[in-house]
Amino acid sequence: MKYLFLFISIFFLTKCFSQNIDWKVAKNWKLYDIRNGSAFNYSIDTLKHFKSIHLDLDTMRIFLSDVVEWPRNKSSLWMGLYVTTCELPGKEVRKIEISVYGGFFYDDLTKTYYQLPLAVRNSWLEYFSDNSRRLSLLIKGNKDPF
Repeated sequence: MKYLFLFISIFFLTKCFSQNIDWKVAKNWKLYDIRNGSAFNYSIDTLKHFKSIHLDLDTMRIFLSDVVEWPRNKSSLWMGLYVTTCELPGKEVRKIEISVYGGFFYDDLTKTYYQLPLAVRNSWLEYFSDNSRRLSLLIKGNKDPF
């Protein structure tokens, strides 16, 4: 009986306090017009003051279907970033910084890095580059190029 209680307790704790996030269920993705390193310090409330566009939900779900959490001891190389937000179940808005290099992103709330599979990284980076250009054109008053 003691072992059963121990097993149930461990199972319960791992399920309740797990950091695993199913990114496929995130919705309302937005890309913001921010192009500087200070973006890491911006709060979600601050982001509301920047121009933004919505990202296609189906496309984001395809990209995020097989992301993996980076080990905590793995370092990252930032060479520019895209700032996004998304909404997880329960209306929890998350700020996500996306590297323009390497196919990874950073969840600001949990301080966790995630990496996309090698097979989709180039498409992921092209998608954000295209949408960043689209956002710039819209801000300048041009018609939506997409």
